[in-house]
Amino acid sequence: MLIFEVELFKVFLLVLVRFSGLIVAAPVLGSRNFPVIAKVGLAGLSAIIVTPTIPALQQPLPADPLSFGALAIGEVMIGLMMGFVMTLVFAAIQVGGQIMDMQTGFGLMNVFNPAMETQFPIFGFYFFIVAVLYLLVSNGHHMMIRALVSTFHKIPLGGFVARPRLFYEVSLWASAMFEDGLMIAVPVVAAMLLAYITMGILGRLIPQIHLFVVGFPVTIALGLLTVAFVTGLYLSILDGMFHRMFKNVSVLINGMG
Repeated sequence: MLIFEVELFKVFLLVLVRFSGLIVAAPVLGSRNFPVIAKVGLAGLSAIIVTPTIPALQQPLPADPLSFGALAIGEVMIGLMMGFVMTLVFAAIQVGGQIMDMQTGFGLMNVFNPAMETQFPIFGFYFFIVAVLYLLVSNGHHMMIRALVSTFHKIPLGGFVARPRLFYEVSLWASAMFEDGLMIAVPVVAAMLLAYITMGILGRLIPQIHLFVVGFPVTIALGLLTVAFVTGLYLSILDGMFHRMFKNVSVLINGMG
């Protein structure tokens, strides 16, 4: 009975470490606004619920602390890699916001985003808030936890394998965030291009106009109006980005198995 309880506790620790890796790295769940006590409680409660459902292991877990620590490192890597892939969507939002800020004149200032612990562009911060609300409303945070729970059936405890091909695929997904960021910024960039062309023509026709003085209020107002009109389109883009995010997570899980 004592040996059984010790083995069960080892399984619980590895499950807890895998959940902790996801909660630390995943968007929203890993936010600094999410209290540390709540993160610990969520990881512990999830591990308590999932541990009894873990299939029986083919061989006992190692008793040596170094060998067991090596298994724990592999478990935390599974959670961290899943969280990293999920965070790429919000990195794309930051890229798109940075492009829009540079075009509209808001690029001279940034705001601190406590959720990502970094400086965020004005438009990027707005779209970030919309993305977080959309993720919560669509139960994306539940899907994150469910995705990690599914890994225990595909990746047994201690079964993490670091494949170079998998890291290459993850790097391709990271490069795609620039494409997503550009897609988010396209409406504002197009509106700014038309505004700059119009102001350039007016400057040639009416040299008395001080374009540097007039240009900033015009571009800022036009940028805000464009963002207000395309928010619905942005939600459609965001839905596709989240769908691809969970598809990439599924590919990642299969690649680590």
